[in-house]
Amino acid sequence: MPQLVSKIIQFRCLLNNTAYTKAVYDLDEPVYYQYAVGEILPHLRHKDSKFNPYETDAVRFPLFNKSNNAKISEQIGQYGLLHIQLEPNQYLKEIYVEPDGVTVDILVGSNELMVYEFYNPTKADTVTIRATLGIDKEGIAKKIKAHSDDLEYRQYFLKEATRKPGVGKLQKPKVEYPDLMTAEQVAEYLQISPKTVRNKTSSGEIKSHLIGGVRRYKKEELDA
Repeated sequence: MPQLVSKIIQFRCLLNNTAYTKAVYDLDEPVYYQYAVGEILPHLRHKDSKFNPYETDAVRFPLFNKSNNAKISEQIGQYGLLHIQLEPNQYLKEIYVEPDGVTVDILVGSNELMVYEFYNPTKADTVTIRATLGIDKEGIAKKIKAHSDDLEYRQYFLKEATRKPGVGKLQKPKVEYPDLMTAEQVAEYLQISPKTVRNKTSSGEIKSHLIGGVRRYKKEELDA
């Protein structure tokens, strides 16, 4: 769903988390904007936004400390958008955001980099994010990418990260696989890697179909 955006701040972790960049983009007035699925930084910004060199910086120390914790406090204003792009195989296992009302989402790029999006619809000028970095041993990025249209599935991982102390573990939603699957969904369904799916497709071991110019796999044929 498009959202009204007035300013965009993007953090990107680099070099095995030994450095990061901060890029700032301003808009003359709030505009409605919806990100493109599969994009990563710096493409996650409105075409009319203007690069702000005075607030942009490249920092030669980690965004996350030795305990894998980070605190980010930025004046993004109402309708401000803040992105944090992690390095491969990483995710945020704990997230605490102020003020209440700031929404959080996860975007996964084509190379399975995870981008966390924080949107401020409130009248508060400053948003503060406290987060703990974790290793994506569960393959969260691949799962979200395989079920990119399943909002409940994506929100489960966010709710787990933002779960308050004393609240019991959430029940993971049941995954429903469609009759026509993508390669990523096949990889998860068969518990193999996407590369193996492509290799088995090339060899003919797994049958695929071109539907509207897009390669898809029939669930009934995989089951058979």
